[in-house]
Amino acid sequence: MVSSDPKRSANNVAGRKDGKPLAKSKKPIAKSFGKHPGGAGGRPGGAAGGRQGGALNPGFRTTNKFKGKPSQAGPPTPQPGEKQDWAKFKQEKKDLKLKRKSSRDTYEVSKQIMQIYEKLRCRRTENKDKLVEEIYKILDVGDTISKVVKAHDTARVLQCMLKYASPSLRSQISEKLLPHAVEMCQSKYAQFCVKRMLKYGSPATKSKLADSLMGHIVRLAGHNIASGLLDSLYLGGSPLQKAYMRQEFYGDLYRKAKDGKVKCLEDTYKDAANMKASILGSVKANLDHVANKQLVDSSLVHAVMLEYLRASEDNDEKLEETVTAFAALVPHMLSTKEGSEAAVICFYKSTPKNRRAIIKNIKEHLLKIATHEHGHVFLISLLNSLDDTKATKKAIYDHLHNDLKSLVANQYGRRVIQWLVAPGDTSCFHPGFIKTIEEGLAFGKKEKDARRKEIFEQIEDPIAEAIVADPSFWLSNRPIGLATADILNHIKGESYKKAVQVLVQVVAQPDWVVSQAEALENQKQQKKKPHNDVEAIIAEATKAGMHHVLKKIIKNDKDKQETTVSFAEELLQQLSSDVLLKWVAVNRGCFILLNLVQDNTNYAEILQKSIKADSQLLKLLKSQTTQGGKLLAGKLNLV
Repeated sequence: MVSSDPKRSANNVAGRKDGKPLAKSKKPIAKSFGKHPGGAGGRPGGAAGGRQGGALNPGFRTTNKFKGKPSQAGPPTPQPGEKQDWAKFKQEKKDLKLKRKSSRDTYEVSKQIMQIYEKLRCRRTENKDKLVEEIYKILDVGDTISKVVKAHDTARVLQCMLKYASPSLRSQISEKLLPHAVEMCQSKYAQFCVKRMLKYGSPATKSKLADSLMGHIVRLAGHNIASGLLDSLYLGGSPLQKAYMRQEFYGDLYRKAKDGKVKCLEDTYKDAANMKASILGSVKANLDHVANKQLVDSSLVHAVMLEYLRASEDNDEKLEETVTAFAALVPHMLSTKEGSEAAVICFYKSTPKNRRAIIKNIKEHLLKIATHEHGHVFLISLLNSLDDTKATKKAIYDHLHNDLKSLVANQYGRRVIQWLVAPGDTSCFHPGFIKTIEEGLAFGKKEKDARRKEIFEQIEDPIAEAIVADPSFWLSNRPIGLATADILNHIKGESYKKAVQVLVQVVAQPDWVVSQAEALENQKQQKKKPHNDVEAIIAEATKAGMHHVLKKIIKNDKDKQETTVSFAEELLQQLSSDVLLKWVAVNRGCFILLNLVQDNTNYAEILQKSIKADSQLLKLLKSQTTQGGKLLAGKLNLV
């Protein structure tokens, strides 16, 4: 229905090509402000990118309130019914961009070096050092290099120069950049030039780079981009440079002037005890600044943090404030040795509430922590100091159980499992390590033996079930096999019986190999060498080291009491003639059989009966000239 108002009717009809009136908008004008396609961020056209019929007049120019100059406008908005010439529009935009670039004082220089850069970056280009020299001559005018290093395109040129330049020219380029190192470390693009200086620079250049940052260490440690570069410089710095970097966390006095005699935090107040409170206050403020930025994953910060925690152990109030602040950041503190030690102190000194917070924060990172060089030490310390053993199993072991194979396959993860099964066992851990871990017993109330027994009783059966699920994995190589032997030495009863029965079946297989990789290698060797190549078998057994594993399992089996099943007896009953033929032919195999029957006449009778039943096997044993073969034949009275 057309309105009776002729003007309104005409406007509605003109709104669409088919002559139908436009539908009324249900949205209030105020609410749709800024979202209209003709506003900022809409389709191109008009001063504000408006569509045809927009509110702004064609060619309207806004005023820049900061510079007092009219802003550059795009092409005029086409009149109603007129089509937009997109090719013309793009060209005008391109011209505007070029005009804006050409207004920079480094435009001509950038244009020249980018042309040479296209040749330099090509893999097939030869004599790249000469191209680098050509670029350097262009940049070595005034202070141009400090301006182009922060731009996204020309920063790439400098990165390429630092890579392909000759050592002498690289040093010259670095000398030009060193005065601007602080700004470069915080720049989105120039930071990559600093990385190139660290990667390709000479030791002297790296040392100068570290020195150029002195006085700005705390600020850079709290910067999102610069913190990573600072960590690399700290790790590669000399002991004196590392001490100077830590000193800047001790207060403004050391930021402005360094003291070569101050090697650690305690040296700052060693001769002036009245300064201790103020210095520790400055360190805490600087650490809090870094912690608020969540940038504590740094060797430098970890070193300072450890010094502070050790110096504050006599002040429980200040220590609790710091521990509470760092509780959420513990997973990021476990990447270094100092950080792990600091995290352990944080956990020991925490209230029960903070301890729960720390455990909660590490839950999603447990596997990574357990398999880390330094993180596993923190995890073992935690397991050794918690009194609530049920909560320990629920919060720690239950989350790791599904990744048990990954843990045992890792050299650090194995230590976590071994501590759960055999805590404080000197056959698994160095006495110094045990002493360090047991320092945490002072922060618990429950007796050591009672705590460890409760944890073991809860995890004994789940570990046995994991062995039953995939027994070949638990004897797949020497390190895993030794961990398996430790587990068998401690589990008892039905758990031991289940584990032994499945492991014996793996060992008694005629084609038992150490791992899938070695099985494939064996298949290749069989094509080249005869199957009865004894030297190859010996080399394979020596490489694997599985004879050590079996000897350890057999020895521990003899020491166990009140077991429902014997590993040696089960193995002797499962060994077939084919397996015995392989074992008797190898010296180490004979020694394993000798260990099985060494102190048990019943086992010797079982093995003797098996060998006598096979004439080929009996003949092979009697013909052996190896030490193991002679001893075995004598033990079985088959000489």
